[in-house]
Amino acid sequence: MKFSAFIKDNLDEIVADWEAFARKLPAGQTMTDLALRDHSREILLAIVADLELRHSDEERAEQAKDIVPTEASTTSAAAEHGALRQLAGFDLVQLFAEFRALRASVMAFWHRSEGAEAGPSAIEEIMRFNEGMDKALAHSVHRYSSEVGASRDMFLAVLGHDLRSPLMGIGMSAALLAKPGLSDATRQQAAARIKRASLDMTRLITDLLEYTRTRLGAGIPVELAACDLGPVCEASLEDIRAGNPTQEFVQRFAGDLSLRADAARMQQALSNLLSNAVQHGNRRSPVSLTADGDADAVVLKVCNSGDPIPPDALHVIFEPLVQAPNASSQAQERSKTSLGLGLFIVREIVLAHRGTITVESSLEAGTVFMIRLPRVPG
Repeated sequence: MKFSAFIKDNLDEIVADWEAFARKLPAGQTMTDLALRDHSREILLAIVADLELRHSDEERAEQAKDIVPTEASTTSAAAEHGALRQLAGFDLVQLFAEFRALRASVMAFWHRSEGAEAGPSAIEEIMRFNEGMDKALAHSVHRYSSEVGASRDMFLAVLGHDLRSPLMGIGMSAALLAKPGLSDATRQQAAARIKRASLDMTRLITDLLEYTRTRLGAGIPVELAACDLGPVCEASLEDIRAGNPTQEFVQRFAGDLSLRADAARMQQALSNLLSNAVQHGNRRSPVSLTADGDADAVVLKVCNSGDPIPPDALHVIFEPLVQAPNASSQAQERSKTSLGLGLFIVREIVLAHRGTITVESSLEAGTVFMIRLPRVPG
């Protein structure tokens, strides 16, 4: 059996092997089977199609030396795979590992095959297969790097916008306060705008510092102490109400909410979740915060109604700089001026408490973020 025919005949087993390996990678543990397989079938079929073409030694040598980006390097199945893996939170080491595992799987299946051909033509096909794998990896890395660059540029653009808006508010309010003869009500309104703008900038800078800390490997530090999460929830709601006076909030607390936790960090996490619920939810429907204490853990839930998060976006929603698509034009417009760090920081705080965070989203039940904190952290 020719090597190219062997790959086509065993395509399902090879792809399943790819999926099993990708499942073991840190970024792949929460992904769906479909997302894990991604473009693996198309990548292999593209390599097979190239194997079945006749190329001279000169043509192969020229292809091996070609490092100038082409349309194929940004639109091929391998390139699309690189873009999706970047969005899903894979790093370059994991991306390389996937291609290395795919190559090893194909060779292992071929070695165990009874009809494997071991003549000179098979050796040449294997050499060309390796060339095809290298080409696919190059396309994937090129697109991955392009997406990283685009994400960084968008990050800087949104950062500039988010800092400029509250600064303009502060500047306009300060100019207003400098005018003589203002009424007390006008002065109070201007002072309130300055306070809100200052809080917005403080949250933004705090998110940036936390993100930088985690990227440097330090993680988000927590100081565990005896804590009652009831007042923590109340403080989070008070903060978010101050900035969203027209939004309705619903709260329900039940059971024993005391455990060892970092109260300030948990308030930060809840404030981020509530802010996210207001930003992406239906403003005409209430945002709810519930807390339930049982024998082993405290469970916190933040729920908002509105357009659901698409299923294929649920596994990447906690990644930094990710904006989950939303059918609501209003939500899309608001998300254009958000760094996408809030949910990432929530996840890091929960993990630092040895807890778990999950999200479910549907049109009927709305979007529900659930934090489960064990009473005795592992």
